[in-house]
Amino acid sequence: MLIGETLNQGNILYIDLFEPIAPLAAWVYSAIDFVFGRSILAYQILATLLMGYQFVLFNNIMYKNKAYNENSYVPAFVYALLMQVFFDFFTLSPVLISMTFILLVLDNIYLRIENKLDDLTIFKTGFFMGLAVLFYLPSIVFVIATILSFILLTGLIFRRYLMFLYGFMLPIAVVALYYFWHNALGEMLYQWILFTLIHDKENVLGLTSLSLIIGIPTLVFVASLYKTFTISRFTNYQVRVQQVMFMMFIAAWSVWILSDVKAPYQLIVFIPFMAFFIAHFLLQIKGRFLANIFTLLFTASLLVINYSLFYQNFYIHKWGNYGTLKIYESLYDQEVKGKNILVLGEGKSIYNDAASVATKFYNWPLSKKVWTETDNPQQLAMIYDDLIANEPETIIDLDGVAEEVLNKLPGIRKKYRKTNAKVYVLNNEE
Repeated sequence: MLIGETLNQGNILYIDLFEPIAPLAAWVYSAIDFVFGRSILAYQILATLLMGYQFVLFNNIMYKNKAYNENSYVPAFVYALLMQVFFDFFTLSPVLISMTFILLVLDNIYLRIENKLDDLTIFKTGFFMGLAVLFYLPSIVFVIATILSFILLTGLIFRRYLMFLYGFMLPIAVVALYYFWHNALGEMLYQWILFTLIHDKENVLGLTSLSLIIGIPTLVFVASLYKTFTISRFTNYQVRVQQVMFMMFIAAWSVWILSDVKAPYQLIVFIPFMAFFIAHFLLQIKGRFLANIFTLLFTASLLVINYSLFYQNFYIHKWGNYGTLKIYESLYDQEVKGKNILVLGEGKSIYNDAASVATKFYNWPLSKKVWTETDNPQQLAMIYDDLIANEPETIIDLDGVAEEVLNKLPGIRKKYRKTNAKVYVLNNEE
């Protein structure tokens, strides 16, 4: 939300705002801010609508490609149910948007298995994959999985591999051209690609917390894999579809590993592939009564865990650190309320009550090098130019780097008074 708001003020991502987010995701947030402003509810409603589209799309793909022995709405139901695993799945995250295009890629892979794929569809497969990557960089692992699927399970002539790569590169080239035009191509490549890949990954939740979230669906998924791969009542085409989905599930693990922040909402990369096999499991249970009982228990367990962790009204929330996912009142709420602020350190939640992000130094891991290597004249000049241009009304110095930097910039230093050890206020503020 803050990224969209900042870009809507005429700023350019990677130059005027340091943030390793994928470019298309940032532009979508900018469009949402233009229409709805600072509205968390708008983001949640849009996320819910996108989820609805995904599980309808998923069911239609399975239906028209005859991935199961019987046609039903069970795949859509399981997909929708797994989206209830944890409350922050309802965030309009880059990975959620990206998975929409991965589903479209899956549809085209199935067409290839049936030899129904023409050159245009191959091109669209690559194009959808390029869009997925432009929304969420770790999705690039699915490119490898898709090519392996073509090689191992279907086979393509060399010209069609080139068509796929051309479709994949086309949207990326257009975005790169935009940033090249704004003299920001180097910053885009560093912040979006290199930083995302090499930066130390941050674990938002501990192992105990994640285990409680994924424990039940994982057990059911493992049982589903065993049940599916030990039954021989599938056509050769259905077996190939299962192999593709399993390869994609393995790729999803690499996507999770590459993600810059290990937050629960990024577990969405596993949802389509887990839903596929769990739907197989439900459809293979003998007896409708037994299937209904199992489904009821599975549904109830997921919903109870999800909503009890969100409302923290049941003792199981004490087993994890789920509070880290919520924004609470901070010591600086009064200092930042309604003001344009700069936070130096890991404290994005402090922006919650602020009017806006005042400078380009929004993402602290990206900004820290600039503020701690001020012996470099270029780094110091960057800070000076940004503070002169934007003049944050309040600076919250969580990492204790402001004093040394401001002392090297006396023209800036005299504009601020220090109200306590970590707060600097613009002199014209009351």
